[in-house]
Amino acid sequence: MSGAAGWDARLAELSSPARAPLLQSWAWGEVQARAGWRVERLELGGGVASVQFRGRQPFERAYVPRGPVPAGRENLEQLQRWARERGLARLRVEPEATPELAAVLRELGFRPVPQVQPQFTMIIGLEAGEEEVLASFNRGTRYIIRLALKRGVEIEEGSDPDELARQAAASAARQGINLPVASYYRLLLDTLPWARTYVARVQGEAVAAMLVIHHDRRGYYMFSGSNGRHRDLKPVYATKWAAIQAAIREGCLDYDLWGVPPGPDRTHPWYGLWEFKSGFNGRLVEYAGCWDLVLGELRHGVSEAGERARRRLGRLLRRGD
Repeated sequence: MSGAAGWDARLAELSSPARAPLLQSWAWGEVQARAGWRVERLELGGGVASVQFRGRQPFERAYVPRGPVPAGRENLEQLQRWARERGLARLRVEPEATPELAAVLRELGFRPVPQVQPQFTMIIGLEAGEEEVLASFNRGTRYIIRLALKRGVEIEEGSDPDELARQAAASAARQGINLPVASYYRLLLDTLPWARTYVARVQGEAVAAMLVIHHDRRGYYMFSGSNGRHRDLKPVYATKWAAIQAAIREGCLDYDLWGVPPGPDRTHPWYGLWEFKSGFNGRLVEYAGCWDLVLGELRHGVSEAGERARRRLGRLLRRGD
């Protein structure tokens, strides 16, 4: 198996009949390599794993996002042996598998840790076609989409990392969170085979933006933001619908809304996401979660302290402090 085409073909074969995980694709590995990770792609006999590394021996840590593929006992055992032989301080996996895999992970010595990628998401089926997909949305969502378009919200598909960064920064400031800067969005747009921005405009003024990626006939809603202006026109709904329409035109079979809370709990800090995304009437999916195999407690503790310091420095530099 050589190069991008061979890797992705093997990944799709091993994932069938499900979609191949975007975060295990060759191109996603290239993105992470250019963003500062070291990346290795492993053949596991019965599967594959694209592995990302931080740190140096003896404090090296590895992360397998949405992998291995397929995510079963045999491949996890092979990864475990490989990690020990390599002398890793920690192996982290976040398989694209059902929660039942948790029992296997515990038996192998993994322990649950806070998620890196969403553990719960909603996936919209697209095979029925545009009219049927729109009709499947909740009545309120359909009404808002049509009203936004009727009132003049216009959506521009393209490659505009700078506008996405401006909109995302406005959202991040309101919510007190950190989101990537324009250079990372540009990296995604330049490196991935299919990635687009969707910018909503009202009378020419940009008011919202999002980034969508397609891989193995699945669309992924990854990043978005809004400056809050003309909120009454609901530009985010119109933007989402334009991206879903594009996914249908491009032959995607489904569309991943990329992260929701576990259910409609009004006390959950992400309840607003649930309220928005559930209106698109996707299928709720739960994955097995994020798991660490710690192979050296002291080495792991030292490497974690260094990583926290690196993240703090990065936040300070982004704020210009």
